[in-house]
Amino acid sequence: MHRMKTSVVSRRRMRFVVFLSLSGLIMIFICVAMRYESQRMSQELPLRFVIHQRNHTPPPPPKRFVTFAPFNGRQGLANQIFKFVGLFYVAAKTDREVVVFEDHNAQTLEKCFDLIVRRINRTCPCFLFREKNISYDARIEREMRSEQASSSQTILLDGLFQSWYYLRPVERLIRTHMKFRRDVEMSAKEFLRKAIPSGWKEDGLTRVGIHNRRGDFVGRDALEFGFTTAPKSYFERAMKHFADRFRSVQFIVVSTDGRWSREHITFDSTSSSSSVNVTYSPTHSSAVDLAILSFCDHVIASTGTYGWMAGWLANGTTVYYPDYPRNGSFLRSKINPSDYFPPTWIPLR
Repeated sequence: MHRMKTSVVSRRRMRFVVFLSLSGLIMIFICVAMRYESQRMSQELPLRFVIHQRNHTPPPPPKRFVTFAPFNGRQGLANQIFKFVGLFYVAAKTDREVVVFEDHNAQTLEKCFDLIVRRINRTCPCFLFREKNISYDARIEREMRSEQASSSQTILLDGLFQSWYYLRPVERLIRTHMKFRRDVEMSAKEFLRKAIPSGWKEDGLTRVGIHNRRGDFVGRDALEFGFTTAPKSYFERAMKHFADRFRSVQFIVVSTDGRWSREHITFDSTSSSSSVNVTYSPTHSSAVDLAILSFCDHVIASTGTYGWMAGWLANGTTVYYPDYPRNGSFLRSKINPSDYFPPTWIPLR
């Protein structure tokens, strides 16, 4: 009996020893395999890494540009800004750089803003896109996907591009470029500083810029073409809109027709409990006047692109006169109001 127990114990010990031996062999095999794999990987990884690094950054594509088609440099400041916006819209669509050719007459823009774009020699071959509508032209989406637009040709834009739609996808970028020259900025801010009403404090003061477009918009030919001007009743309603919402309001009136403005853009103090001041800006350069309006908290725009651009630059609440262009006119056939006026602006008649 004792001998049988001894034999059973011996067999169990042998099995345990065999198990340990096999386990040890397996562990040794795993370690050797891991070491081999580690050596192999250490030899191969650097090569793979170098290949990856070489392929990670492809060679830069040849420079592709977008710029203005030749245009009359006497075009107004706001019209030129809209053209500038069109360039950045197309640049974003086609992965191009916005440039200005050396022979371009862009002095009106350059006298107003510190443009962060390069001037280069004329670079062709060129692909010309000519706008059919003055506001948004839907053809641009198709044309910018064409074979010509995908090539290395320089794109030339011919048109006015007067639509908030072009601004929407590049708005932040455009605002970085729409930085007034220091002399323009200083002149505008100095005027506003001196214009603070006596006894008022700048802190708590709400400034509302008013642009009154008349000049070349007045007359039979202008009316037949589609230009309109805002009447006295519009300015009264627009001013009351702001006077009802703020306690201390200063209206800054900018216009090339100072006489009409002084006679018709006034405020009846009995119609509001707010403190209201109306200040008429003397004639400055178009750049300084635009800066004055843009430094206001809000804007009342009349008609035309100048007041439109002032409202956009100010980036506050903008009230506008919606009867522009005149219904049934040639200009109205080229401008879709829903594409022209931003949907967040407030129409008043």
